[in-house]
Amino acid sequence: MASVPRRFRRRLLAVMLAAGLLPLLALGWMGRAAVESALSLSPRRIEGVLERAEARVGDPALRDELRQAQLSLAQAELARMTLSRRAPAALLLAAIVAAALMAGAAWLLGRALARPVEALAADMARIGRGEELPDAPGDDRDEMQFLGTRLRAMARELVEGRRRLRISEGLAAWREVARALAHELRNPLTAMQMAVARLARPPDPRLAEPLALLEEELALLGRLTQSFATFAKLPEPVRLPLDGAALVAEVCALYGGAGPVAVQCAVSAPLPLAADADQLRRALGNLIKNALEASRAGDGPVRVEAAREAGAVRITVSDAGSGIGRPLGAAELTRSLGSAKAGGSGLGLPIANKIVHEHGGSLRLEPLPGRGTRAVMELPS
Repeated sequence: MASVPRRFRRRLLAVMLAAGLLPLLALGWMGRAAVESALSLSPRRIEGVLERAEARVGDPALRDELRQAQLSLAQAELARMTLSRRAPAALLLAAIVAAALMAGAAWLLGRALARPVEALAADMARIGRGEELPDAPGDDRDEMQFLGTRLRAMARELVEGRRRLRISEGLAAWREVARALAHELRNPLTAMQMAVARLARPPDPRLAEPLALLEEELALLGRLTQSFATFAKLPEPVRLPLDGAALVAEVCALYGGAGPVAVQCAVSAPLPLAADADQLRRALGNLIKNALEASRAGDGPVRVEAAREAGAVRITVSDAGSGIGRPLGAAELTRSLGSAKAGGSGLGLPIANKIVHEHGGSLRLEPLPGRGTRAVMELPS
């Protein structure tokens, strides 16, 4: 990163020196003129008068007093001459000390002002590179820290916007791929199914097993084609007010007896949302279905929880199945076309992710300690 220019510090130093030294020099010269004017009266004439008076006075006591007055006047003359010689040097020394103090103050002030500016410049460079800014405690009563806090908030919004844009671009690309695949697969599949049906009439025992296998694989391809078509034609959500807690309880009840383990539901009512109820049911149903298919008899139940956290509705689906090796974010879920389950289309998670994303939320999968997976759906309330 390029270094921050020092021109501001130099200007600050020049302004402080001018603001401090010019009045000091003016007052110094005025003071010097006043002192010289006050000390311009020389006591030499008075000394001469005292000497003549001493010669004419016969009283010894009065003569001693006159001599003492002459001595005091001589000391005053010496002090006046000394002060006249030392005044310019004292003024110059005062100017040098004042200049040094103000230069030090300007350097400290410039450093104090330049440090947050350098930090802001570094943060803006990181934003330009697309990096995230770490959270830093700040006091909004300080103008520079206030600016830094607002910059970090803007950076977080920018990073989130970039993340959501990448996900939207990925969903749009996969939507086009799914539309093309569904279109290209439909006609050959229809022809293959008709050909298999013709081969099955009249029945031939030697062809029974191969034909059954072909029919099973063609049925799987048909389901994949239908899933691709559904993913490609998934409409934009129509958001209406609804109770998220009631919807979660409804979907849990629907899938309660559909797997090898029970489905437990824990919700805190009410959870107001603005969402497309049908699409949200589908997304949550896909997550619960995946959790049930990943579980085996004897595993723990699938737990569905919903609550409000930090201004959003958070729905989690946890299972005790085989689990995943690492966390999966929205971008990876979009690309997860494919399934390891018999009869699976592999589009359950991409469809759920698309629905959640178009509702302005996020979806991710997290491995649980030991065994199991947790799907976390967050929706703005």
